[in-house]
Amino acid sequence: MEPVRVLHEDVILDPGGIEALLMNLYRHIDRERLQFDFMVHRPQKGFYEDLVTDLGGRIYRTPPFDPFHYQAYKSSVVEILKTHPEYKVFHCHAELNLWPLQYAKKLGVPTRIAHSHNAKTTINLKYFFFLYEKLLIKNYCTDMFMCSTPAGEWSFGKAAVRSGRVRFIKNGVEVDRFRFNEQVRAAVRQELGFEDHLVIGHVGRFMYQKNHLFLIDIFREIYLQNPKARLVMVGDGQLRADCEQKVCRLGLQDAVLFLGVRSDVDRLLQAFDLFLFPSLWEGLPLTGVEAQAAGLPVLMSDVITPEVHIVPQLRTLSVKDSPARWARTALELVEDYRRVDCAKQVIDAGFDIQSTADWLQEFYLERTKQAMKGILK
Repeated sequence: MEPVRVLHEDVILDPGGIEALLMNLYRHIDRERLQFDFMVHRPQKGFYEDLVTDLGGRIYRTPPFDPFHYQAYKSSVVEILKTHPEYKVFHCHAELNLWPLQYAKKLGVPTRIAHSHNAKTTINLKYFFFLYEKLLIKNYCTDMFMCSTPAGEWSFGKAAVRSGRVRFIKNGVEVDRFRFNEQVRAAVRQELGFEDHLVIGHVGRFMYQKNHLFLIDIFREIYLQNPKARLVMVGDGQLRADCEQKVCRLGLQDAVLFLGVRSDVDRLLQAFDLFLFPSLWEGLPLTGVEAQAAGLPVLMSDVITPEVHIVPQLRTLSVKDSPARWARTALELVEDYRRVDCAKQVIDAGFDIQSTADWLQEFYLERTKQAMKGILK
């Protein structure tokens, strides 16, 4: 018997919170019963595409969404959906997903999910299309998912969240993979040459919302107080060059390590002494959950939803606070802190990926079954 296939929509399968969650889910579903396929909107091959095809998934490409020349985008999305009527569930993850959901409704796709992964967006030309989307999206989706209450309110409105119409889908992680391991910690610190250093770590795409330039200012204050401090930044993106230039201007090039995109974040987190995360906004950061699963003290901005607060060694500050105050708080957090196994706390808080995958799998299968029986149209 062929597995049920669900079509996921995303911009590109490159490293990021949405994509990491999707791959985590994909690895933990029963792929003999359920398969994931992906519609992406970029011509270049994404980081996770080989994993998708290895697991049995298919990838469809459309042109990017262009507000002024969207006919090619529309034609491509419509052609994919018309050619593949086997998809009874269409799960959209990109910020601008009103249009594909609209096309899917017209073509009769029974289950159409709008999933909010962010609590804000960058103000640019597309921002105004996003505001337009917020007004209409409930007319075209059958289900609304959110990774946090602020993300749900941002995309669907407070009334929809309060009414319970928006489901909270927790950004689960592979807890056992991130569980603290003293041997791995020692090995990675030796690989990095940081055996006797204070290692501050950050994982995130180099984009405006992650606030990397402020993060570097914070680290400079830490470094002034502790010259043995080192900053490890994992990820890539359009603002990486700006960050590298700032590090050089501040004379910190020997104390800051840019590692780029890595597939061993679980190992790197073992080597850190503190996870620093001063984002301007987030939905619910997957890396923040992973850091807590690794037993790390975490210092993040107070705009991030309290729903991500799992362990007691997590502190928050405002991005309006000075870099010096962030540095003092960071040093207070790591002083005399001994790493402990926090896996059970993360599981008890509901952030184990298997729990999320099990629920979604049954949701997809039940909706597909209903559609095949004609209950959903």
